[in-house]
Amino acid sequence: MNRWLAVLATLLIGGCSWLNSPERNLVPPDGGVDAGGIELFCDDGLDDDEDMAFDCDDADCAEEPACCERRTPTLSEDWTAANLRAGWTFAPTMGGAWGPVRPSFDGTTFLGGFVPDDSPRSLVSNDCVSLALGGWVNTTLRSTDATGCGPSDTCDRYAGVVLTVATDSAPGSKLQDELAVTLHAGGLVLVTQADVEVARTAAGVDENVDVEIELRPTLDDLNLPILRANVTVAGELLLEDFTVATIGDLVRSGDCAEIPGLHVAAQGRGEGVYVGPLETAKQDCANPSQFDEQSATLSGSSLEFTPSWVEAYVGSPALASSRNSVSDVQWDLIVEGSNHGPELEPTTHIGYALGHARVATDEGGDWRLDTWESSGSPKVGDDPPACLDGTCDDNRSVREPHLLAELNDEQELRDLVLSFARELVTDPSERDVFGIQIVRPVGGPGTSIALPGTPTLSPDEIPECISLRDPALIPVDPEAQEGYWLLFTCIEGAGAATEIHAVRISRALEVIREGGGPMRRVVLVASELGPFAAAGIRSPEPLISFEKDGMRLRIWFLAQSTPGDWAVALAEARTHDTSILQFELPEPVPFPVNPILSNASTLVQSGCLDEECNITGIAVAPRADDLSRLRFLLARRLNLPGGGRTDQLIPLEQTWSKP
Repeated sequence: MNRWLAVLATLLIGGCSWLNSPERNLVPPDGGVDAGGIELFCDDGLDDDEDMAFDCDDADCAEEPACCERRTPTLSEDWTAANLRAGWTFAPTMGGAWGPVRPSFDGTTFLGGFVPDDSPRSLVSNDCVSLALGGWVNTTLRSTDATGCGPSDTCDRYAGVVLTVATDSAPGSKLQDELAVTLHAGGLVLVTQADVEVARTAAGVDENVDVEIELRPTLDDLNLPILRANVTVAGELLLEDFTVATIGDLVRSGDCAEIPGLHVAAQGRGEGVYVGPLETAKQDCANPSQFDEQSATLSGSSLEFTPSWVEAYVGSPALASSRNSVSDVQWDLIVEGSNHGPELEPTTHIGYALGHARVATDEGGDWRLDTWESSGSPKVGDDPPACLDGTCDDNRSVREPHLLAELNDEQELRDLVLSFARELVTDPSERDVFGIQIVRPVGGPGTSIALPGTPTLSPDEIPECISLRDPALIPVDPEAQEGYWLLFTCIEGAGAATEIHAVRISRALEVIREGGGPMRRVVLVASELGPFAAAGIRSPEPLISFEKDGMRLRIWFLAQSTPGDWAVALAEARTHDTSILQFELPEPVPFPVNPILSNASTLVQSGCLDEECNITGIAVAPRADDLSRLRFLLARRLNLPGGGRTDQLIPLEQTWSKP
């Protein structure tokens, strides 16, 4: 039996998720030969598209984190500045004062003279170098006097480059080194970590020794993001795929507040040993952590919703893009809202309703703050949705919408599929028990939706989940003729949600069953994702892309490392065999640098009126006028000076990078 089919058979029998039994390098059904197409996997050792180029050697993989070669300089120091203290810390700061010499060799300035030689001395960059997405460190080392030092021996006199989390050292001690390359006076070159040798080579005296450290993010076997290095010395690859640090241990201050990295340092002891110009660069390929902020931040008032149902809260956006009949770009936006704030939920029941707004813009343009066509009153749900005086105790919430836009080849809208969480009433005393409703809304924003008598999917059908939240749909084929996978957050108890599940849905929007229950799979499990998700996950926001020879699925979701501190994270799955989607979802693997947006990110904090702005939701849709671009809508809740809160929907964009 084909290994791919054997894995599938095992999964169908056991009813488990691929995440629970990971196999990241699945062989495509044709063994990696597809007679054209793309290199869908860039780390499997196969020539997927039979073009005689494997993995990173294939141009299809040029944008991948493991393969990107485009660089943006982040530090360039030639040691000629009159005052080096503007960018560097002279360490140890508690030791005696020292002033390095800066001789010129062949027209290039070097840093040396690490004296007095009773202590290692270093210049540590004040700002760390952003490296978590990948980067490079380049320098040249030189020894001019081998006196007393053998060519293969360590020596009291040395100079090198250090990557470190430290900004200082103790007198008599070297810097803490996550990775260091050091040239000893006699010609020995050592690569060390925590001052322990991990590689060595020999170099000549009185000649330049070029050094390059290349850093790449990846995941270890436990899905923990780590930084690996290749070290090249004098043209020789001395160290390959060496684990430098977990990305969580990198510096998160200064220039590295959003994309962490390390400090770089020139370190040495004694005379006759030198460090040449230091240059660093970060990876500059399109990646999920880079966003372009757009104009026209939205609110309930700019969308012209009636205050009676949105005056206290607007959030959880759903977004879709299409072309209309005159080829303008049409944006459909559905949000949840309430006349009372979610902060009251721990003590009382708060109801929510959904509203719909639509706007058309010129091709390539941003949307406007006004001229949205709005539902005004809720499209579905009660007005008002919440009452604290007991006059509408039976009001129940509709929440957390998701829009799937089904388009034709011209990117015109064929159909919209709306899914949302629907609060269920089985006992009047119960609250916050939700099922999921899926409908095809007809008409424009002003056309209301009547709730059917029963939900599409009820928690009664899934024993592990007491409530089903945050639904989102993806098609199982390009035209959705075979239906969908419905992703949702499984609420298992009173604590934070820790799993995202999926159930198969037919084209007729009915649950597909197997073995007496819904065909269901576990998609993401917080405990298997790493520290960024240690306190829970929720709100999947998927996008699927069908290629000539495979499929690529990205799932954005909210994750919290500590309770209440929600951030946006990303996982991605790929497969060559799209027919398998009728039965299984391939394993989503977390992006190496998660979260991609946090409450501390500049894009979240920008324009905050107080010290605290919190992420409450995220929506994403491809632009119908530019399929290489994604538009995000970030929902944030702001604390206002002097009390009170308000909500904003912030448009962001990025390149949809895909081989």
